[in-house]
Amino acid sequence: MQLEEQGATVTFIDNDQIGKWAKQAVAQAVQAEMINGYGDGSFCPNAQITRAEMAVMIARALKPSLKANSVSVFADDESIPKWAKSAIEAIREIGIISGRGGNRFVPNDTATRAEAAAMLLRMLNDKVIAQ
Repeated sequence: MQLEEQGATVTFIDNDQIGKWAKQAVAQAVQAEMINGYGDGSFCPNAQITRAEMAVMIARALKPSLKANSVSVFADDESIPKWAKSAIEAIREIGIISGRGGNRFVPNDTATRAEAAAMLLRMLNDKVIAQ
């Protein structure tokens, strides 16, 4: 992603919980508008990430065209949060993310390390190809 800037000033209410090793990366991701934290002003650095959250961050990084009021092709479309639906569908269309068994996306499940690695590799390959 070549985020070489120092990053934005991070003002999450739980900044003190962000590991020193991660502070600059978090600041850079905030500046690049890949992350913005939760509505209460927290970042929750120790929380596990959901598949929906990961998909949204990847979509923000890649900046694909997002369709308003998207409906996904997943069998559990109704369980995908509205704030994530267009991002999930956009990165599914370009092959970054896929569903689990039974064509379900399971947006609130924790992303596994394997899923995260696969999505990041696909994202980086797509970014390289797009340049």
